[in-house]
Amino acid sequence: MTSFDDIAEDYDDDIYPLNTNEFIQPTLKALMKLAKGKDILEFGIGTGRIAIPLAKKGYQLSGIDYSKEMLAVLNRKKGSIDMLTYHGDMTLTRLDKSFDLVYLIFNGITYLLTLDEQLECFYNASRHLKSGGRFVVETFIPKVDQIVKDNVATYALEEGYIGFDKYNLINQNMTSYQYSISEDGKSESYQTTHRYIWPSELALMGKLAGFKLIHQWQDWEGNDLEPGSDDCIMVFEKYK
Repeated sequence: MTSFDDIAEDYDDDIYPLNTNEFIQPTLKALMKLAKGKDILEFGIGTGRIAIPLAKKGYQLSGIDYSKEMLAVLNRKKGSIDMLTYHGDMTLTRLDKSFDLVYLIFNGITYLLTLDEQLECFYNASRHLKSGGRFVVETFIPKVDQIVKDNVATYALEEGYIGFDKYNLINQNMTSYQYSISEDGKSESYQTTHRYIWPSELALMGKLAGFKLIHQWQDWEGNDLEPGSDDCIMVFEKYK
């Protein structure tokens, strides 16, 4: 699992504009619509980009994250907001509470680097959900044409910055590389490792963990998943 401890302090700035209302509001609206009650758990809560706004709207938020430093940033940001956070592995950590909604977004499931870990994440979500509760997973969809051709896909190329992904087609692991050069000539590099996952795999994992698939979206506005979609949002409901 990739560690975020080293980048926690700069994380919110690094993912801008994903912290702006333009990106956050559609996610919030969709999650609030999907939640059948007020008790919500986020796997990979990070710095609270989504959890803090949800808590401000009256939801009872809990969150699990593997990075102590990301949680430290969150706890500073949330101030007096009532929110329970736990340091731990989202595949194993068990809270003594049941929830109406569990969500794992922004490619969080891809930081689990084996199929077994990803499947165990589904089982752990099910263990935390009330009967009829929902589990929401968001992740990118790999570009088949690029990875089959040369195992490399460039996703950003502009002056002073390049980002590309290198794929291992055997174990479905992918390393994402980012390189930047500032105006004063200072260079920075960063890389993360993922296990990319297909929508069909997510659907099967959900079935094995006792869920039924109720939505497949390509965005938080609820548009249906289509061939060529860049992202997928899968919504599962725990069988009653």
